[in-house]
Amino acid sequence: MNILVLIAGIADPKWPLPTKPDPLSLQEHGHRYSVLSPFDEAALELALKLRDAHPSVRIEAVVGGSDMLARKVAGWRLDTVHRFNPAEGGAWNCRGFAASLASALGPLGREASVTLVGREFGDFDDGSVPPSIARALSVRYVALALAVEVREEALWVSHQHGAAVERLCLNEPALVSVTSDSHNRLRHPLLKNVMAARKLQFDVLPGMGVSADSGIVLRRIEPLVSARRANACQMLRGTPGEQAEALAKALIDARGTA
Repeated sequence: MNILVLIAGIADPKWPLPTKPDPLSLQEHGHRYSVLSPFDEAALELALKLRDAHPSVRIEAVVGGSDMLARKVAGWRLDTVHRFNPAEGGAWNCRGFAASLASALGPLGREASVTLVGREFGDFDDGSVPPSIARALSVRYVALALAVEVREEALWVSHQHGAAVERLCLNEPALVSVTSDSHNRLRHPLLKNVMAARKLQFDVLPGMGVSADSGIVLRRIEPLVSARRANACQMLRGTPGEQAEALAKALIDARGTA
Protein backbone atom coordinates (compact mmCIF):
# COMPACT_ATOMS: atom_id res chain seq x y z
CA MET A 1 0.00 0.00 0.00
CA ASN A 2 1.32 3.44 -0.97
CA ILE A 3 0.45 6.41 1.23
CA LEU A 4 1.03 9.96 -0.02
CA VAL A 5 1.27 12.78 2.53
CA LEU A 6 1.07 16.43 1.45
CA ILE A 7 2.80 18.90 3.77
CA ALA A 8 2.38 22.67 3.43
CA GLY A 9 3.98 24.05 6.58
CA ILE A 10 3.36 27.44 8.15
CA ALA A 11 5.52 30.32 9.32
CA ASP A 12 6.50 29.76 12.95
CA PRO A 13 4.21 32.14 14.92
CA LYS A 14 6.99 32.72 17.47
CA TRP A 15 8.75 34.97 14.94
CA PRO A 16 7.27 38.42 14.10
CA LEU A 17 6.18 39.16 10.55
CA PRO A 18 8.34 41.42 8.35
CA THR A 19 7.97 45.13 9.06
CA LYS A 20 7.01 45.68 5.40
CA PRO A 21 4.66 42.79 4.54
CA ASP A 22 4.70 42.37 0.77
CA PRO A 23 4.24 39.06 -1.10
CA LEU A 24 7.97 38.45 -1.60
CA SER A 25 9.01 39.22 1.99
CA LEU A 26 6.18 37.08 3.39
CA GLN A 27 7.24 34.18 1.19
CA GLU A 28 10.87 34.50 2.32
CA HIS A 29 9.73 34.75 5.95
CA GLY A 30 7.66 31.58 5.58
CA HIS A 31 10.61 29.68 4.10
CA ARG A 32 13.07 30.89 6.74
CA TYR A 33 10.86 30.07 9.74
CA SER A 34 8.81 27.18 8.35
CA VAL A 35 7.38 24.55 10.72
CA LEU A 36 4.72 21.89 10.44
CA SER A 37 1.20 23.05 11.19
CA PRO A 38 -0.90 21.01 13.68
CA PHE A 39 -2.82 19.60 10.70
CA ASP A 40 0.37 18.68 8.82
CA GLU A 41 1.47 16.82 11.95
CA ALA A 42 -1.86 14.99 12.23
CA ALA A 43 -1.73 13.83 8.60
CA LEU A 44 1.85 12.61 8.99
CA GLU A 45 1.06 10.78 12.23
CA LEU A 46 -1.84 8.90 10.61
CA ALA A 47 0.52 7.72 7.86
CA LEU A 48 3.08 6.58 10.44
CA LYS A 49 0.40 4.68 12.38
CA LEU A 50 -0.56 2.82 9.21
CA ARG A 51 3.08 1.85 8.68
CA ASP A 52 3.40 0.74 12.32
CA ALA A 53 0.46 -1.62 11.86
CA HIS A 54 1.50 -2.79 8.40
CA PRO A 55 5.29 -2.63 7.76
CA SER A 56 4.74 -3.10 4.01
CA VAL A 57 3.13 0.36 3.81
CA ARG A 58 5.23 2.80 1.77
CA ILE A 59 5.07 6.52 2.66
CA GLU A 60 5.89 9.28 0.20
CA ALA A 61 5.67 12.95 1.10
CA VAL A 62 5.43 16.09 -0.99
CA VAL A 63 6.50 19.19 0.93
CA GLY A 64 5.37 22.60 -0.28
CA GLY A 65 8.27 24.54 1.15
CA SER A 66 11.99 24.88 1.63
CA ASP A 67 14.72 22.26 1.93
CA MET A 68 14.72 22.94 5.69
CA LEU A 69 11.07 21.89 6.02
CA ALA A 70 11.66 18.86 3.78
CA ARG A 71 14.52 17.76 6.07
CA LYS A 72 12.25 18.03 9.10
CA VAL A 73 9.72 15.76 7.40
CA ALA A 74 12.43 13.31 6.28
CA GLY A 75 13.41 12.93 9.94
CA TRP A 76 10.52 10.48 10.37
CA ARG A 77 12.26 8.04 7.98
CA LEU A 78 9.83 8.23 5.09
CA ASP A 79 10.48 6.25 1.93
CA THR A 80 10.64 9.29 -0.36
CA VAL A 81 10.36 13.05 0.17
CA HIS A 82 9.77 15.45 -2.73
CA ARG A 83 9.53 19.23 -2.75
CA PHE A 84 7.05 21.51 -4.46
CA ASN A 85 7.44 25.26 -4.83
CA PRO A 86 4.23 26.83 -3.42
CA ALA A 87 5.03 30.11 -5.19
CA GLU A 88 3.93 28.42 -8.42
CA GLY A 89 0.35 28.55 -7.20
CA GLY A 90 0.06 31.10 -4.42
CA ALA A 91 -1.81 30.35 -1.19
CA TRP A 92 -4.21 33.25 -1.91
CA ASN A 93 -5.34 31.50 -5.11
CA CYS A 94 -6.72 28.10 -4.08
CA ARG A 95 -7.82 27.04 -7.56
CA GLY A 96 -4.50 27.91 -9.20
CA PHE A 97 -2.50 26.43 -6.30
CA ALA A 98 -4.48 23.17 -6.35
CA ALA A 99 -4.23 22.85 -10.13
CA SER A 100 -0.49 23.47 -10.10
CA LEU A 101 0.09 20.97 -7.28
CA ALA A 102 -2.11 18.34 -8.94
CA SER A 103 -0.10 18.78 -12.13
CA ALA A 104 3.14 18.33 -10.18
CA LEU A 105 1.86 15.21 -8.40
CA GLY A 106 0.84 13.49 -11.63
CA PRO A 107 0.75 9.69 -11.14
CA LEU A 108 1.75 10.06 -7.48
CA GLY A 109 -1.61 11.59 -6.62
CA ARG A 110 -3.73 9.28 -8.77
CA GLU A 111 -2.06 5.97 -7.91
CA ALA A 112 -1.65 6.33 -4.12
CA SER A 113 -4.04 4.19 -2.08
CA VAL A 114 -4.82 7.28 -0.03
CA THR A 115 -3.49 10.84 0.04
CA LEU A 116 -3.41 12.47 3.49
CA VAL A 117 -3.35 16.25 3.80
CA GLY A 118 -3.95 18.71 6.64
CA ARG A 119 -7.33 20.40 6.39
CA GLU A 120 -5.81 23.89 6.15
CA PHE A 121 -3.22 22.92 3.52
CA GLY A 122 -1.50 26.10 2.37
CA ASP A 123 -4.58 28.33 2.56
CA PHE A 124 -4.44 29.83 6.06
CA ASP A 125 -7.28 27.69 7.49
CA ASP A 126 -9.67 28.43 4.62
CA GLY A 127 -9.98 24.70 3.95
CA SER A 128 -10.56 25.13 0.21
CA VAL A 129 -7.33 23.69 -1.23
CA PRO A 130 -7.75 19.98 -0.28
CA PRO A 131 -11.13 19.53 -2.05
CA SER A 132 -9.76 21.47 -5.03
CA ILE A 133 -6.77 19.10 -5.24
CA ALA A 134 -9.12 16.09 -5.07
CA ARG A 135 -11.20 17.50 -7.90
CA ALA A 136 -8.12 18.23 -10.00
CA LEU A 137 -6.90 14.64 -9.44
CA SER A 138 -10.40 13.19 -10.04
CA VAL A 139 -10.31 11.18 -6.78
CA ARG A 140 -12.77 10.82 -3.92
CA TYR A 141 -12.61 13.44 -1.16
CA VAL A 142 -13.16 12.90 2.59
CA ALA A 143 -13.02 15.84 5.00
CA LEU A 144 -12.18 16.21 8.71
CA ALA A 145 -10.59 12.79 9.19
CA LEU A 146 -9.61 11.68 12.69
CA ALA A 147 -8.22 8.20 12.04
CA VAL A 148 -7.32 5.85 9.19
CA GLU A 149 -6.90 2.10 9.62
CA VAL A 150 -6.77 -1.15 7.66
CA ARG A 151 -9.32 -3.83 8.58
CA GLU A 152 -9.83 -7.03 6.62
CA GLU A 153 -7.66 -5.69 3.79
CA ALA A 154 -9.87 -2.60 3.44
CA LEU A 155 -8.95 0.99 4.28
CA TRP A 156 -11.35 2.69 6.70
CA VAL A 157 -11.44 6.36 7.67
CA SER A 158 -13.22 7.88 10.66
CA HIS A 159 -14.20 11.51 10.15
CA GLN A 160 -16.35 14.19 11.71
CA HIS A 161 -19.79 14.45 10.14
CA GLY A 162 -21.81 17.09 11.91
CA ALA A 163 -22.06 16.16 15.59
CA ALA A 164 -21.24 12.51 14.90
CA VAL A 165 -18.19 10.49 13.84
CA GLU A 166 -18.75 8.53 10.63
CA ARG A 167 -16.69 5.57 9.37
CA LEU A 168 -16.22 5.13 5.63
CA CYS A 169 -14.65 2.31 3.62
CA LEU A 170 -12.24 3.62 0.98
CA ASN A 171 -12.42 1.10 -1.85
CA GLU A 172 -10.86 3.49 -4.35
CA PRO A 173 -8.08 6.12 -4.30
CA ALA A 174 -9.09 9.09 -2.15
CA LEU A 175 -7.76 12.35 -0.80
CA VAL A 176 -8.42 12.69 2.93
CA SER A 177 -8.08 16.01 4.75
CA VAL A 178 -7.08 15.46 8.37
CA THR A 179 -8.02 17.55 11.39
CA SER A 180 -6.09 17.56 14.65
CA ASP A 181 -7.13 15.33 17.53
CA SER A 182 -5.57 14.07 20.76
CA HIS A 183 -5.18 10.62 19.15
CA ASN A 184 -3.14 11.82 16.17
CA ARG A 185 -0.51 14.02 17.80
CA LEU A 186 2.79 13.61 15.99
CA ARG A 187 5.47 11.54 17.72
CA HIS A 188 9.07 12.77 18.03
CA PRO A 189 11.49 11.51 15.38
CA LEU A 190 14.49 9.39 16.29
CA LEU A 191 17.74 11.36 16.52
CA LYS A 192 19.57 9.02 14.13
CA ASN A 193 16.91 9.61 11.47
CA VAL A 194 17.09 13.38 11.98
CA MET A 195 20.87 13.28 11.51
CA ALA A 196 20.54 11.12 8.39
CA ALA A 197 18.00 13.55 6.89
CA ARG A 198 20.58 16.36 6.96
CA LYS A 199 22.47 14.66 4.12
CA LEU A 200 19.49 14.10 1.84
CA GLN A 201 18.86 15.87 -1.45
CA PHE A 202 15.29 16.45 -2.60
CA ASP A 203 13.94 16.65 -6.11
CA VAL A 204 11.50 19.48 -6.89
CA LEU A 205 8.29 18.51 -8.65
CA PRO A 206 7.55 21.00 -11.44
CA GLY A 207 4.08 22.52 -11.38
CA MET A 208 2.36 24.25 -14.25
CA GLY A 209 2.47 27.70 -12.67
CA VAL A 210 -0.47 30.10 -12.53
CA SER A 211 -2.27 30.81 -15.78
CA ALA A 212 -4.11 34.03 -16.46
CA ASP A 213 -7.52 32.39 -15.98
CA SER A 214 -6.70 30.38 -12.86
CA GLY A 215 -8.01 32.93 -10.37
CA ILE A 216 -6.74 35.88 -8.33
CA VAL A 217 -3.13 37.04 -8.57
CA LEU A 218 -1.79 38.79 -5.46
CA ARG A 219 -0.27 42.17 -6.27
CA ARG A 220 -0.05 43.89 -2.89
CA ILE A 221 -0.85 43.40 0.79
CA GLU A 222 -2.39 46.04 3.02
CA PRO A 223 -3.06 45.98 6.78
CA LEU A 224 -6.60 45.16 7.87
CA VAL A 225 -8.46 48.18 9.23
CA SER A 226 -11.26 47.28 11.61
CA ALA A 227 -14.60 48.91 10.87
CA ARG A 228 -15.83 51.39 13.43
CA ARG A 229 -18.85 50.24 15.44
CA ALA A 230 -21.74 52.51 14.52
CA ASN A 231 -24.19 51.37 17.19
CA ALA A 232 -23.83 50.93 20.92
CA CYS A 233 -24.00 47.45 22.43
CA GLN A 234 -27.35 46.32 23.81
CA MET A 235 -28.24 43.65 26.35
CA LEU A 236 -31.17 41.48 25.28
CA ARG A 237 -33.49 40.65 28.14
CA GLY A 238 -36.70 38.70 28.61
CA THR A 239 -37.80 35.33 27.32
CA PRO A 240 -36.05 33.69 24.33
CA GLY A 241 -38.92 34.84 22.12
CA GLU A 242 -38.64 38.43 23.36
CA GLN A 243 -34.87 38.34 22.87
CA ALA A 244 -35.33 37.08 19.30
CA GLU A 245 -37.78 39.88 18.51
CA ALA A 246 -35.44 42.48 20.03
CA LEU A 247 -32.48 41.09 18.03
CA ALA A 248 -34.50 41.16 14.80
CA LYS A 249 -35.53 44.79 15.44
CA ALA A 250 -31.92 45.79 16.22
CA LEU A 251 -30.70 44.18 12.97
CA ILE A 252 -33.41 45.92 10.93
CA ASP A 253 -32.56 49.25 12.52
CA ALA A 254 -28.84 48.73 11.90
CA ARG A 255 -29.48 47.88 8.23
CA GLY A 256 -31.51 51.06 7.86
CA THR A 257 -28.60 53.20 9.14
CA ALA A 258 -25.84 51.36 7.20
